[in-house]
Amino acid sequence: MRPPCELVQKEYLPAVRSSLSKALSHTGMSQTEIAEQLEITQASVSKYLKQEITSLLPHRVIENVVESLLNLILSESVPSCVLVRELCGTCMSLRVGSHICVMHQEKNSSLKESHCQICSELLGGEETFSQRAKVIYDMQKALRKIETSSTFEKVMPQVRANLVACEDSASSPADVVGVPGRILLVDGKPRVHSGPEFGASGHTARILLWAVGRFRNVRACLCISGEESIVDSARRAGFMVLCLEESFRDVESITSHADDLLGGTGKKRGLRALHVPGGIGIEPILYLFGSSALVLSELCSTISSVL
Repeated sequence: MRPPCELVQKEYLPAVRSSLSKALSHTGMSQTEIAEQLEITQASVSKYLKQEITSLLPHRVIENVVESLLNLILSESVPSCVLVRELCGTCMSLRVGSHICVMHQEKNSSLKESHCQICSELLGGEETFSQRAKVIYDMQKALRKIETSSTFEKVMPQVRANLVACEDSASSPADVVGVPGRILLVDGKPRVHSGPEFGASGHTARILLWAVGRFRNVRACLCISGEESIVDSARRAGFMVLCLEESFRDVESITSHADDLLGGTGKKRGLRALHVPGGIGIEPILYLFGSSALVLSELCSTISSVL
């Protein structure tokens, strides 16, 4: 079991780092500055500047990606994610029917005999990964919209808000993407301290999975304050609010009582929300359901603006 990542680590990354270190050095950058740009140690830069490039990959391949990275670094204020995208984009191209793919099959005869297409299938649009990528991308856009909202604080619950989303085949909280640590208020502004991750939510993720099984076209859930004025504003925004009569903390009690109110079988149509009233030591919460995280962030903006 020898994955192509070993060849990437041995033949691709060292060659790119060595060539790029030398190219940056020729521009007058110090070893410390180069280390900061490449996010490696100064000792590593010193090693790369001294060593010969011995990669089995064609020189033009390394030369092309280094030229692109050099231009990006020398331009002003290019975020690290852009550099990583450039580096990984070339790596993926090399793994899909190109040089690393060929080298990998030469080193593993059984893969060659079976006409291995694993990287092509995974990186070229394999449904599981493409769906997860779409969910993450949508979540990132939704969170950016929330962070730039001037009114979101009006719907923020004391227990903090959370936004979760999933793909069609989600069956457990591990399949649901959420916000680690939830959405916070910092100086009155909504903030997310780290990017969305699958499995980052337990409670809200389970509420979403319940809603996916009850309502059509639901793939996201946003929990906000359940104060009466916010519930009224949600209704004006088009949400049909299902209101529990008692306050509960645990998901099982919340969903079982909601099922009693829904009655019948089959998925329900329409834009819906679930209101859990407050109680002794329990804050009222409103769970908004929608077709995507971005759609919910936009609808929530409408709700908070009305307030």
